[in-house]
Amino acid sequence: MTDGTRILRTVGVPVVIAVLLLFMLPKMCARAVLVSQARKEKEERAVSGLHIESSQESSKKPVIYPAALDSERIRYLLEIDARFSAPYTARVRKKFDMTLALNEQKFVPVLQKLGYMELAGDGTVTLTRDGMLHLDGLVDDGTAWTFPIAKRKFTSVTSITSDGATAYAGFDWKWEPNAVGAELMASPQRHEATAALANVGGRWSLTQVTSLDNDLD
Repeated sequence: MTDGTRILRTVGVPVVIAVLLLFMLPKMCARAVLVSQARKEKEERAVSGLHIESSQESSKKPVIYPAALDSERIRYLLEIDARFSAPYTARVRKKFDMTLALNEQKFVPVLQKLGYMELAGDGTVTLTRDGMLHLDGLVDDGTAWTFPIAKRKFTSVTSITSDGATAYAGFDWKWEPNAVGAELMASPQRHEATAALANVGGRWSLTQVTSLDNDLD
């Protein structure tokens, strides 16, 4: 190795290292700053203890809950409420004719399509074996059959107002259909209602549900 080569290597290696550091250090520093900011924001949210939930629609304001109340508590209270949990029930008479109400007429063609029911020429309606097996909650009252075709499903809390002792929560829900209901509503629509709640000893309970739609759509 010549003296010139040795000198070039001795001088060149530090220069290359210096050039690499010149390009890499700014990126490394920027990344470290971003990671530090993200960690700081996460710690601040954990310390604050304020329960804020964003709505599903960006145009709406975030939902801010009072102490000891959140969406899971509201969902639970609604699901055990007799009115909200009551299913949409269909009724089919054992003697069918075209003078029946429209909402009763529409069930028979669906049941025939699914193979759950047979309609004789004289209007006599009979359940098939599949109908007896798959119509959960079927009740025979002697002149007609009744059975649920959909139940309400809580979706999200959209708004809430509270003074600490009472609260009014606006919420969305949809029908969740079974096989029969799915034939009548392929795309269940969003419904809105309001839940009134009371805080007793630091524990929230449901007192009333208003604007609860009963239409099947």
